[in-house]
Amino acid sequence: MNTPRHCDVLILGSGPAGLFAADHLLRAGVRDIVIVEQGRPMLRRVCPDGSGCDCRRCEVLDGEGGAGSFSDGKITLSATRGTHTESLFTPEQARLLGEVGTTLRRFTTGGVDHAPVDSYTALGDRHEDLHAESYPLLHVGSDGVREFGHRFSADLQRRGVRLLSGMRATQLMARDGRITGVIVSDGRDSLHDPIGADLVIAAVGMSGTPWLEEQLREHGVTLDTGPADLGIRVETDAAVLAPLIDEFYDFKLTHTSPSGIRLRSFCVNGHGFLVNEYHQALGIRAVNGHSYLARRSGRSNLAIMATITPEREPDPKAYVRTLARKINEAAGGHTVHQSLTSFASWLATGAPIGFAQTNPKTRPARLDQVLPGVLVEAYTSFLAKLGAVLPPLLAPDTLLCAPEIKYFAYRVPVDPATWESTDLRGLFVVGNAAGYTASLSAAALTGIIAAQAAASQLVAAPR
Repeated sequence: MNTPRHCDVLILGSGPAGLFAADHLLRAGVRDIVIVEQGRPMLRRVCPDGSGCDCRRCEVLDGEGGAGSFSDGKITLSATRGTHTESLFTPEQARLLGEVGTTLRRFTTGGVDHAPVDSYTALGDRHEDLHAESYPLLHVGSDGVREFGHRFSADLQRRGVRLLSGMRATQLMARDGRITGVIVSDGRDSLHDPIGADLVIAAVGMSGTPWLEEQLREHGVTLDTGPADLGIRVETDAAVLAPLIDEFYDFKLTHTSPSGIRLRSFCVNGHGFLVNEYHQALGIRAVNGHSYLARRSGRSNLAIMATITPEREPDPKAYVRTLARKINEAAGGHTVHQSLTSFASWLATGAPIGFAQTNPKTRPARLDQVLPGVLVEAYTSFLAKLGAVLPPLLAPDTLLCAPEIKYFAYRVPVDPATWESTDLRGLFVVGNAAGYTASLSAAALTGIIAAQAAASQLVAAPR
């Protein structure tokens, strides 16, 4: 594949942050834009059926549209959801979320809006120590989010953006504290081409995070740690979670365990499916949940995420990554499933449900023997509180799957007004790779902000 020698803006990654950045660069009049994407075009991204999880490259996490194209398709149009509840964006920046929602609706043929609710009546008076939240939500489904990534990317290419699929960034090039371009490879060790660029937007997402961290450290950038989440995904009969799902599709409940660990429900999938994700750069297989607009199962699932803070562990990201690998090791390198009665027999007080799991790629193992006791206590505490509201959840055959990980990137020092690196001029680090965001909408917003700042630099610079 021929690679350009130079471009005005080089974008690494075609996930939401990269695509929205390209869109807003075009709107600002920038025309010489190249996107380098190590994965495949959307229509070639397929997770094969069967029990194996050994693909040479994980199509779930790599490729056009980003890892979020294999998500559940719930778009949280809130400036503090997907930012670890931090207020990263100014009110003016937060208003750009309206453009994110408009663009999503433009490139999808379906979608359901869910307005916030004042309270969850299904909680009744049994919700001791559970705090409920809701937020503006657009659900386009796992099918719709793939459609969005494909159609948005095609539109950008039609408008002049050059997308180089199957090209992997191997090295950041810099001189005198300023980025000058990137060396890329098409996978053959003998081919490494430099692409010079006036500005580089690193939107490498989940898969590219380890590479970017290594590159930045080599250039003398000091990365900061921050919180990381380790979770279990709970699968049960659809009727069990229906009382809360019917009130607000992605119901959000938070709880603090007796030892002080904060937990939250995450990514609820009504009539959904459990899937695997292979984080190959880190050697971790994880689970996630999907839900479609055009396809339904008889099961529902949600994750229970435990947030590990620097106050509890000096490096939460390393801690979560290490525990996730240990969970895989317990199942011979696979993701894990365990029944509730095996995990915590005292908690399994309901009647058996008798349903079949939706993810054939998990293997049986004892999470209660792998996880630290403080996390076992945390998960059982949350399950007990939620089970008091929804007693059928505590069936002995309720299924727990793991690991679900939100290890997040190490935090890159950036100017929050522009998302430009404070160490390498001309390098913008956006999306989840920057370490501050954890959702499609927040990642897209950082891409828009960076694009606006980059376009201003190009206009101001002598040509």
